[in-house]
Amino acid sequence: MQTIFEKLFSDQKTIERHESGPLRKEREHFLRYLGECGTGHCSMVTVASYLLQIIRLLRLSRMRDVTPDEIERAASRWRRRTQIYHRGRVPGPSGQQRIAWEMRRWMRFAGRLRLPRPHQAFRGLYSDYVTAMRAERGLSDATVKSRGYRAAAFLKWFARKHQSFKNVSINDVDGFLFRPGATGHPVTVAHDANALRDFFRHAEARRWCRPGIVSAIKTPLMRYDPYEVRSPEWGEVVRLLRGTRSSRRSDIRAHALLHLFAIYGLRASEAIRLRLEDIDWSNRTLVVRRGKRGGLQQFPLHTVVGRAIRRYIEEARPKCSCATVFVTLNGPYRPLIQPTVSAVVHSRMLQLGIRAMYKGPQSLRHACATRLLNVGVSYAEIADFLGHRDTKTVHHYAKLNLKSLAEIPKLDLIRDL
Repeated sequence: MQTIFEKLFSDQKTIERHESGPLRKEREHFLRYLGECGTGHCSMVTVASYLLQIIRLLRLSRMRDVTPDEIERAASRWRRRTQIYHRGRVPGPSGQQRIAWEMRRWMRFAGRLRLPRPHQAFRGLYSDYVTAMRAERGLSDATVKSRGYRAAAFLKWFARKHQSFKNVSINDVDGFLFRPGATGHPVTVAHDANALRDFFRHAEARRWCRPGIVSAIKTPLMRYDPYEVRSPEWGEVVRLLRGTRSSRRSDIRAHALLHLFAIYGLRASEAIRLRLEDIDWSNRTLVVRRGKRGGLQQFPLHTVVGRAIRRYIEEARPKCSCATVFVTLNGPYRPLIQPTVSAVVHSRMLQLGIRAMYKGPQSLRHACATRLLNVGVSYAEIADFLGHRDTKTVHHYAKLNLKSLAEIPKLDLIRDL
């Protein structure tokens, strides 16, 4: 049976050098893992060569814990020692970044990357707030992460100026929202203000600070063009779905994703969490793992959607051990992440010239809800279909079409009188 090094190299001396090198079992284990993830042959050869250099740079006689600072110093030495590693040619900064990345990847795989524990200002306050969002209020992981991130940013900024949280005031909140270096974009300020309003509501209830801060936090006035199309019309959605009918693997995957967003109104997080076991082909059902309210929800598998997903699995999806339906097309194979999914929708809407304020999965979810409203589906049914907690959120989709209303005065309403 061939060893991993015999599969990668043809020169006998090179094979012997890799097989006789230190930490052979650890290197073989990592290389086999990369092979199972779909890493190409050329990349595997490069990584195998890097591993021998990494052992020398980190002075590893056995696997041990390694810190990010040690990795950066080793990568810097690697770049300077040109006579040994580059035969007199000085590599650029990208080469140093690459070998540092390979070090981190191998150490992380081996469980030996020792990351410093991040300092969190006012750790007790922050932990109590995050625990309350999860345990007491039952908020989704995405909401907890978003609000917790903004609360942590404020606490870190506030800790540099004050020692006691009891002295916090609305002036501190305003100073954070409009601090030097911040984007200052109204949408960003509005999101930060809403998150801090929720945090201070919790802080006031716990009596960590003086009351009245919550009512004093004002969200910036957002002025939108009332005639701006925020989501594509249904005819444009159909054109988008038809525009991905090709034999390219990327289009086959995009075709399946777009159908899930447009027909089922899924969030991006819900689409990327879809697992192979969630599709029951015999009973033609689809299980969705809800992103915000949590739990599972079962739907009949629409024929067109099922056909798009089946084609993707059979013709475009790589053969890999990932449990999720949607994975990267090139190795190492891994589940898709939200920015990638958003880019899949955004780029294709731009290519087709589809007009809408938003060009991402959320715009197709909005279009799906609007379509359901237009055909007479009730608020309660739409809320349940889209995975909302109550019908209040559905009112967001029920805004008047001001562009259509503007045409009413032009109609001859008294012609038949």
